Amino acid sequence: MDFVRRLVDLMLFRRGPQDMPGDQATLVVSIAAYCIVLFVQVALVGPLAAALVQAGLATLMLGLYVAVILRLRGLSNRFNQTATALFSSGTVLTLIMLAPTRALRPYLDALRSATDPSQVPMPSPLFALAYLVVGIWGLAIYTHIYRHALNVPIFFGVAVTVGFELLLMLVFSALG
Repeated sequence: MDFVRRLVDLMLFRRGPQDMPGDQATLVVSIAAYCIVLFVQVALVGPLAAALVQAGLATLMLGLYVAVILRLRGLSNRFNQTATALFSSGTVLTLIMLAPTRALRPYLDALRSATDPSQVPMPSPLFALAYLVVGIWGLAIYTHIYRHALNVPIFFGVAVTVGFELLLMLVFSALG
């Protein structure tokens, strides 16, 4: 229960990644939970094989990205807590997004099969708003985590967060 309280406080910007557990077991559970929930989210809108690849690759990339960024700053000793903070908060954010993702499936299916995408009716504005709000909240949480873990001003936390998102987009765009 202490872990949940810490995670909630982290996601409400009352704690930093330094307040998360630094043990290996918590990190492994956080990574597994993130990968599983990400798989479920992607599987809601696409084929299972693609969901497996995307979830596994995104999980691996986040772990490697955190390790490299911390190593570049000479702060590798902060990996477990930082990665636990990122994977755990990412799990919660993804869980929150499962319902809106499921609701968007008919729109995405119609968009894929449409000969004229402009004729596809737009999804509910409520779900689009949910994506926007949770997406911005997630970026703010990740910025908060990176800023504290790296001991940098907020601008650099934003840059590191956006850098990862761009890397993800680049890799998944290249893979098709």
